Amino acid sequence: MGSPLELSLFDLGLVIAVFAYVILLIAIAETLRKNLNLGSYTTRRAIHLLAGDVILSVPWFSNVIYPLMLPIGMGLMTALAFTLGKGSFLTQSMIDKKRYSALHSYGPVFYIISIGVLLLTLWDQKAIVMAATMIMAWGDGAASAITPSLKNRHVYPFSDKSIEGSTMMFIFAFFGALVSYLTVTFAGVVFASVGSMLVLCMVGALVGTIAEAFTLGPIRAFDNFTVPFACAVALYFATPFFL
Repeated sequence: MGSPLELSLFDLGLVIAVFAYVILLIAIAETLRKNLNLGSYTTRRAIHLLAGDVILSVPWFSNVIYPLMLPIGMGLMTALAFTLGKGSFLTQSMIDKKRYSALHSYGPVFYIISIGVLLLTLWDQKAIVMAATMIMAWGDGAASAITPSLKNRHVYPFSDKSIEGSTMMFIFAFFGALVSYLTVTFAGVVFASVGSMLVLCMVGALVGTIAEAFTLGPIRAFDNFTVPFACAVALYFATPFFL
């Protein structure tokens, strides 16, 4: 049997710091929503885009159990928020029932579950976990936030999604992945050339963009699964060729 997990005050402190960041982010979003009369769609997109950044803390955890506390804790908190319903500031900030179906409202839950699955299955491939999460957070988050404001959009013949939306998705997904690879390189987890990182970022961003564009119909609400998981699979098979 393996050696028992040793309690690490540094890891616990980092967990607390990350929790504090996420709760503060949601609190700020809710405050702005009330004071500036913002819609829940706006605050939901902001939380989606910024909350995923916590994955960048992964290289500094000594054991997967510590970062795993984050999706588990957030999952429990989100479940409590759904139980409380309209009275919860979490649901007010993250759920827009005017734009989303009942199933799509559970996007934050799917978001949290996907991060937990990635951590459990690819802990030894931290760069992939981080890149896949950031592609979901920045790519999908930015595309959903920016695209609706564009006046001219070229909609795909098979859905109401657009070329402009996919372009935004690819650009922000690429930079999200790049931030991830730069972070793991800085932390000494991965040693890669700039060229290798750029190619992997392009692979992840392209696969994520395609996965988002084709998450349609009955599975449309599950893009927080299809995007990161497709990216993770693509990067897993591409990584041996470049790192």
